[in-house]
Amino acid sequence: MKLHSLGIDFRHDKDFLIDRPNGSGDNLIIIFKTTAVVRQNGIVQTAPAGSAVVYSKGERQYYGAAGAEYINDWVHFECDERDTFFDRIRMPFNTVMPVSAGGTEDILNMLGLEQVSGGENSGECVDLLLRLLLTKLGGAGGSPRGNSRSAALRTLRAEIYRNPADCKSIAELSSRLALSPSYFQNLYKKEFGVSCYEDVLAARLERAKYYLADTALSVRSIAELCGFENDTHFIRQFRRRTGMTATQFRGRSRHRQD
Repeated sequence: MKLHSLGIDFRHDKDFLIDRPNGSGDNLIIIFKTTAVVRQNGIVQTAPAGSAVVYSKGERQYYGAAGAEYINDWVHFECDERDTFFDRIRMPFNTVMPVSAGGTEDILNMLGLEQVSGGENSGECVDLLLRLLLTKLGGAGGSPRGNSRSAALRTLRAEIYRNPADCKSIAELSSRLALSPSYFQNLYKKEFGVSCYEDVLAARLERAKYYLADTALSVRSIAELCGFENDTHFIRQFRRRTGMTATQFRGRSRHRQD
């Protein structure tokens, strides 16, 4: 895939409208930051903020402001639409779809840097970043669970695995989504097939394994860093889940490194 041009947070007034009957001569990604109007299947309709369209080459491009202000991100690029990659990610071309929570702007910024870097592998990096961006878009649009609550749950799960020690309780986690603890737990289990408690525990144990294998921190310090109530609770849970003590795990990890 080749990048032609891109823009991030482009702002226009209420009269902004793009209408290209034969497209732009390449493929186009539009990510709406504000409510917009689009033409889809011959009908002009509203696209909510936080949605996107990936236009095929030659497809009519019709989109614009639906309110006092219009903001979007855009990427003009070239690809082979027959690539099986698009089937694998279930890309719904020319269709308004939700945007997965988090990550798209980071990818766009990296694309912009690679575009001007001129590095030896910049073309390969651009290809990979475009595929990552399209995978995020296709995954959200192709999934029957691609809605705002599902996206919020996925974001929360990523936070759990990034900072497991910050997850104090189910009540605290559910409050982040403005849900009751019982309803939150039902939604979480339905979304991921595992309870939130089990996910938090798994995240803490994975972090603990890293500290045991790669640092000289005491077991008590590791238990505290990973969010366990105390080292006794940590030791009990670690042995129950791994079949060995924390000390045994540390010894085996260091033996493998040697």
